[in-house]
Amino acid sequence: MINISGFDNLIPYYDLARKLLKNNDIFFVWWVVRDILLNLKKDNFEDIDITCAGKPSDVFEKLDKTYGSIFKTDKFWTITIVDKKLWCQFEITPFREEWTYSDSRHPDELKWTESLISDSIRRDFTMNSLYYAWVWGQKSWFEVGRGSEEVWRDLRSEELIWGRKRVWKGLKRSEVRRGIRGQNSDFVFDVELLSSSKWEEKLKKVLKNKGYVVFDESFWNKYSILLVQDHDLINKILANWKIQVDEIKNLVWDFVWLHLIIDPQKWLQDILNQKIRAVGNPDDRINEDALRIIRWIRFVSILNMYEHINLDFESKTWLAMKKYYFLIRKIAKERVVQEMKKVFKKWNAFGFVWLMDELNILKYFFPALVACKHIDQPTRYHPFDVYAHTLLTLYHLQKINKDYLVRFWMLYHDVGKPDQYYRASIKKNEASQQELYKLEINHPVIWSEIAEKEFLQLWFSKKEAKQIGFYVKYHMFPWDLLNMSENKRKKEIKKFISEYWLENLLNLCDITIWDRLGQYNPLQHSNIDWVLKLKEEIKQIYEQSWRITLKELKVNWNDIKKLAWWKTGPFIWQILNELLEFVLEDEKRNDRKILLEKAKQLLKINNL
Repeated sequence: MINISGFDNLIPYYDLARKLLKNNDIFFVWWVVRDILLNLKKDNFEDIDITCAGKPSDVFEKLDKTYGSIFKTDKFWTITIVDKKLWCQFEITPFREEWTYSDSRHPDELKWTESLISDSIRRDFTMNSLYYAWVWGQKSWFEVGRGSEEVWRDLRSEELIWGRKRVWKGLKRSEVRRGIRGQNSDFVFDVELLSSSKWEEKLKKVLKNKGYVVFDESFWNKYSILLVQDHDLINKILANWKIQVDEIKNLVWDFVWLHLIIDPQKWLQDILNQKIRAVGNPDDRINEDALRIIRWIRFVSILNMYEHINLDFESKTWLAMKKYYFLIRKIAKERVVQEMKKVFKKWNAFGFVWLMDELNILKYFFPALVACKHIDQPTRYHPFDVYAHTLLTLYHLQKINKDYLVRFWMLYHDVGKPDQYYRASIKKNEASQQELYKLEINHPVIWSEIAEKEFLQLWFSKKEAKQIGFYVKYHMFPWDLLNMSENKRKKEIKKFISEYWLENLLNLCDITIWDRLGQYNPLQHSNIDWVLKLKEEIKQIYEQSWRITLKELKVNWNDIKKLAWWKTGPFIWQILNELLEFVLEDEKRNDRKILLEKAKQLLKINNL
C-alpha cells in the first residue's frame, strides 16, 4: 500500500515556497504528503498547506509580498498565497497549539509554538500530521576528497555482502551506495520491495526499534527519503527553529539531497494496518471539533474508492464518534454541506450516507429520507422498503452520473411515498387507488415541495434546491414518454429540451435506469433497454434540430400584443407558448406569416 515515488515532483513547489517565505526551514503538511505515500497523486498539486516555526507576525514580515496574491487571516494566523506560475495555492499556518473549544468547532485560544510535535498534537487524525521538507547537505564521500575515483574503482571490483553475496562490477554509482549503506544498517529499504507483505512487517519492526527508516533512491526517485517518527530524533532534527543537517547526517551519513518526512503520530503504522486513527484521545478530538465526525466519514468514503486502499476506523476512534454523535447538531449546516458536496461531486456518496446513518446523524440533515425506513412497498415492484431502495439506486447511479445534484436528488426521489401509501390505504379497490395517484398526493409532487424546502434549510443555494426539486417533479417523465405514440413523443422531447435543456432530460433517463435496476424485483425483469434506446432517440432529435425557444420564434410578445392589445401579460405568454408547441411539431412552421395566422386562430378559439 505504501508508495514512495513522486516526491521528486514536489521539489519545484518547495523551492518556490521557500523563496516566497524567505525561509529554508518550512514543511509541507497534510494531504499532499499523504496522497503521494498512498499513490493517489504525483504531480499538479493545486493547493499545499505549509507550516514552520516562528511567530505569525515574523512569518508575514519576511514574506515576499511582491509575488502573487496574498491574503491574511489574523484570527487563525493563516496566510494564503495564490501562485499563477505553478497554478498552486499555498496556505501558511505557523506551528501552534490550541486550547478549549466551547462551541465544539473553533479553538478559544491559540498560542504559537516552536515545537513541530506540539503542532502535530492539535491535528485531528494521524494522516493529517505528516510533515515534508526538501533538505540539502554537503557533498557525499564519493564526490569529495582526494582519490575518490580510485576508491570508486576499488568498490566496483570488490564483492560486498548485502543480504546475499553479490559482485558489484559494472554497477551504477547509486547502486554501490545502496550496497555500502545496506551492509552497515538494517533500516534501509529498496522502494521496489515495499509491495511485499514480508517487507511491510520488517518496516513495522524497524520503525518500532529504530524510530526512523531510509528509503533509497530508485527508478522513480532520484533522491533518498528519510522518514522519522522518534520524538527525540525529531527534536534534534528541528532545533532552534531550523532543520539541523548534521543530525540528519548521523542517520543518512552520505546524503547530498534528501526528502525528509516527519511522522510524529506514527501514521505509517496505521496505514500498514489499514486503519484511520485519531491523534491522541479520540474523545478529546471530537469534543474539540464535532465537524471531525463528518470529515472522517468523508476521508474513508473517498479513499476507499481506490482499489488498492481498504481502510477502516481504529476501534477507539469509531467508538468515540458513536459516543459523541449528537455534538454534530452544534455545527452550522452549511459547513457540513460543504463536506457532503466534496463527496457527492466526485466520490462514494452511497458510502458517505451509509456511514452517516450508522452514526445516527443522518436524521439531522435528511429527516424525510430517514422517515422512509420500514415503509414497505408492493412486492411486485419493490422487495425492499423505500429507504433501502433509495440507497441501492444511489449506489448504482453514482457509477454512471457525476452530477452531484442528481445524486442528492436520488436521496429524495421517493420521500413522498409514505404519504402516498397512507392515502392509498384509505380505499381498497383498484379504481379508487388509481384516482388517488392522479391527485397531488402523487409522490413526485409531494417530494418536489419537501425537497426544495429541506435543501434550502441545509443552505443549498436557491438554484441548487430548485434543480433538485425539478428532478423530483419530472423523474417519472421518461416513463410517460414510453407510453406515447412516436409523433407525440418526438414533440414532447423537443418541447422538454426547449424548456429545460438536453442535459436535464438525459439526467432524468439515468435516474430512470437506476430507479428501475434498484428495484431488484423478483417478479419482473428490470429491463432498461427501452431507456437506453430513448436516450439515443433524444440525442438524435437534438442533433437533427436546433433548440427552439420562445426567443427563436419568428413572432414576439409585441406582435401578439398588437393582435390582442386589451389582454394582460399572462395571456400573451400563454399564446406564445401555444405557438411554441405548434412549431415543435414541425419546425418548418417557424415562419412569421404562418405564426401570425395561427395566433389569430388561437384568439378566435378563445372568443377574442
